[in-house]
Amino acid sequence: MDKKFWMTSIVNRFYCVCYLLEIYSAERSKITDKELQAFTEELLKKDVNNAAQHIQINYQGHTKSSSTSDEAPQPLIVIRSQALQIPTISKLRLLYDNYIRDAGINEYVTPAERAEENSLLEAFMATPVMKHTMNFLSNKGLVSRDPKVQKDLLKQIWFTMYSRGGGKIGSSAFEHVFLGELKRGEISGMHNWVFFATEEAQRQADYLGYIRKLDLGGKGAILKLHYKWSNVLKPVGSMFVGTSPELEMALYTVCFLVHPDEKCQVRMAGKNFSIRTHTYRYRGKNTIGSAFPEI
Repeated sequence: MDKKFWMTSIVNRFYCVCYLLEIYSAERSKITDKELQAFTEELLKKDVNNAAQHIQINYQGHTKSSSTSDEAPQPLIVIRSQALQIPTISKLRLLYDNYIRDAGINEYVTPAERAEENSLLEAFMATPVMKHTMNFLSNKGLVSRDPKVQKDLLKQIWFTMYSRGGGKIGSSAFEHVFLGELKRGEISGMHNWVFFATEEAQRQADYLGYIRKLDLGGKGAILKLHYKWSNVLKPVGSMFVGTSPELEMALYTVCFLVHPDEKCQVRMAGKNFSIRTHTYRYRGKNTIGSAFPEI
């Protein structure tokens, strides 16, 4: 391929992604809560990589954010081998060693790590969940119908590295949501069950009990929980449990584009709840600062 043509194509896609992020605010008002709820109900039905049948959730004792006692002596999640063999989950776990959990330390993304990111996004894009999501967003005028531009959008809002303070480039939406970070001695993010279960198995995470829970009709659950990670207490956290990583990324992406920085009213398995996303603008780009379920 001609080098000049290749460079022009890359630049054009970059500007297309930026343009879409700038205009989505004018388009998002066209999407009603009823449409969002119908979309998210269908999204759960298309979650072919759902792992709920391959895990065991041990809720144990009810607790509250101010509690100092452990109401759950057993791990929250027991993962059977079938769950780890799900393609998007296995690819997700390959990225765990790419990050430094201290958000105050500069991180450098190597070519090998960038390749793992691309491989994960390609796997996500091939799923019924993400295809349905991109079709919904493109029909609403929020994304291009070009799969390459769609992937570039996901790369920008999820994998752009930025600083959460102190000038250190040590964070991204993906690391914050799908893994977790330590920021000035506190837990930041950590909203994915696969990572939480992995840390539990390594005795790095300690589940202390649930504050609220919402069953998703055999397709998993949403949990508001109390826990420790790296011996640091998080009074309140929230996450899906049992759902595929592509469903979570798809849901958070839609809510970020439609209702950023406010409650996004959705429904799954006949249960109403909300998604909260926060915008982080860094060097002229809109990225996701955080995203999580609220029950």
